[in-house]
Amino acid sequence: MKYVGFKKEITKGRYLNPFKNFEEKEIAIELRHDEITNVACRILPYRVRPAHKPDINVYLEKSPESLCPFCSPLFEKTTPNFTSNVIAEGKFQRGNAWLFPNAFPYDANNSVAILSSRHFIPMDELTPQTMKDGFEVCRDYLHRMAEMNLGYKYCSINWNYMPPSGGGLVHPHLQTIVSHKPTNFMQRLISSAQSYAAAQNGENLWHHLIALEKDAKERFITNTGAISWLTSFAPKGMAGEIDFYFHEKTSFFDLTEANIDELLAGLSKVFGYLYASNFISFNMSLYAPMLSNRYLWVQGKITPRFEINPLGTSDLNYFEKLHNEIICPVVPEELCKELQLYFKV
Repeated sequence: MKYVGFKKEITKGRYLNPFKNFEEKEIAIELRHDEITNVACRILPYRVRPAHKPDINVYLEKSPESLCPFCSPLFEKTTPNFTSNVIAEGKFQRGNAWLFPNAFPYDANNSVAILSSRHFIPMDELTPQTMKDGFEVCRDYLHRMAEMNLGYKYCSINWNYMPPSGGGLVHPHLQTIVSHKPTNFMQRLISSAQSYAAAQNGENLWHHLIALEKDAKERFITNTGAISWLTSFAPKGMAGEIDFYFHEKTSFFDLTEANIDELLAGLSKVFGYLYASNFISFNMSLYAPMLSNRYLWVQGKITPRFEINPLGTSDLNYFEKLHNEIICPVVPEELCKELQLYFKV
């Protein structure tokens, strides 16, 4: 089996170390390039993780419940409603979760779903039960978009949890995007799978990627049933990246309720690891076709996010923003071993 390549090369730097009498020190840096995602990153030889959990109260003070548009009594006054042709009630509701249009949309169809009325849910309390209504109300909305038969082909469910991830509010909320065209990253995944199929007599990229990663036993975390969980060869985040793939699911509407439950159970294990590792923030995206597309299995990514204390520096710098290369002091293969322990619980 052969697939679009994972490329790696080693470069070495030297300096005189002031902490050891200026003895010469050699540092190896891995340059990695994932041709599937076209992500280039540099794996550095030291481990970065928050030494202490940041003070959550700092964020809660800046985003108090009394001023939160997703909390009562502001919720009804400050959140938009859908037009009546989408839903007569104005908003979608599932249990304690609500979904409504984004007042500051990124796309023509960009909605926000709050998990519940709770203003703040700590990461270690993001259980499957806590998240279920939020994901299910997104599912209801996506089914309605398909039912309207307006030709939408792609969708995503996205999550900026807490301000270090870019989240504007502490109140936990998801965002969905529905569109005729894939985002640039989704298009890259589709193009890679199409190129692979053309070069390999119609073979499926995602099937082979998972099989090869499972055989390699380096970044394959586990199978939980319909989902394979891996750490990314070339992460998109400074603290590494966790990827998940739904086997043979070529449309969002292939996902059953049991599949959603399996996803939430896996996410809660990842979040448990992040919490124990002193992270307080992450980004997550689930990418899916709305019409069956064998070149894009339903899949997603989770990237831990953090501020570098004590100055509150961002974990993104000129390499990421201006050179399109990720600086990652987390070795994906080590991250995989740590996460495997959480999936065995």
